Order: sequence, then structure tokens, then C-alpha cells
Amino acid sequence: MKIQKLNLSTNTYSDADFLNKARYVLESMTDKPAFPNPVPPLSAFASAIDAYSTSLLGAAGGTHALVAVKNENRAALETLYVQLGMYVMYIAAGNTAVLASSGFTLAKEREPVYITNPGNVTLVNGVTSGELESSVANVKGSKLYLHQISDSEPAENTVWDTRTCSRSKYTFKGLTPGKKYWVRIAATASGEQIAYSTVGSQYVL
Repeated sequence: MKIQKLNLSTNTYSDADFLNKARYVLESMTDKPAFPNPVPPLSAFASAIDAYSTSLLGAAGGTHALVAVKNENRAALETLYVQLGMYVMYIAAGNTAVLASSGFTLAKEREPVYITNPGNVTLVNGVTSGELESSVANVKGSKLYLHQISDSEPAENTVWDTRTCSRSKYTFKGLTPGKKYWVRIAATASGEQIAYSTVGSQYVL
């Protein structure tokens, strides 16, 4: 069972939005029995918010020196923000209600990706003699494709010649003109997932 966590990233917040978020966390945690001894203390967090707020107003003038001060104060506040979030997760021990009451944003759980069957394989002779191009529709969630070819009709004990490719299209080269080949493509994904296309056949020119 996965334990619910907080999203402590601040990269997506604009300066004003981060200030508002920090203030919301401070308000949400102040005098709450669920958070008896916050680390860092809320007084230190509040002071960092005030310093950042003041420097944010000063940086509106646009001078490099004032912007630098604002950036330093934001970095200091971000450090305390993350530390406070870590404290909340420790106290909550996975309790979603306690985590949500802190004012921090709950982390979204990544949903597992399950790949689907690639469908029918398409075979086309290449521009050069002895080439055969294989392709299937892109499969969502698949990072690698196995393009497999055989010069004999597939059976239970067929040994496929496999070419690994990041694309769902591949060109086999050096094949024998006038000979028939059988091809299939497998889409692969994390968790040892693999899904095969149908088997197609084509005489090579």
C-alpha cells in the first residue's frame, strides 16, 4: 500500500503565487492540535514570509540588487517550506486528512500505464533492393519496439531475428530479394509488459 505524500515542489509557482501558498500553509497550520511542534517553528516560517513579501514589493522596481534580494529571500522561504512539509508528512504518517489540513498540496499518485496490442503490422518494400520496412501504430506508454523477422513461416519453436528500436517503424536491410519473410512487432513497457502485433508476410524485391 502506497503512503500518501505531499507535493513540495515550488517550481511551478510564480513569485506572487508562492507567497500566497506559503501564507495559506501558515494560516492552515497555526494553532492546530495536529501539528504541536512544527519544524521549523511557525514563527521562523512567518518571518521568512514577511521578508519575502517585503523584498517582492521592492523588486517591482526592477533594479538588479532588489531582484537579487528577492531571489535570496524566496530561496530561504522555499527551504523552510520544504522542511515544514517534511515535518507534516512525518506527523501525518500517511493520514490524508491530516496532510490536507496542513495547506500543502497532496501529491498525485502516478497511475500505472498498461500498453495495448499494436494491431496489424504493415510491410512495405524499401527503396533499395533487399530492404523491408515494418511498422505499426504508435502504442501509448511504449518506449521500445522489438521488430522481429523470420525467413520461415512462424511455428511454435520459431527463432525470431530481433531488432530493438525506439520507433514503431524499422527498415530491415540485407535481405534476399525474391524471398518471403514474416514479421511481427512487439511493443514493450515498464513492468516487463510486452504486446505483439499480428504477423505479416511479404516477398522482398
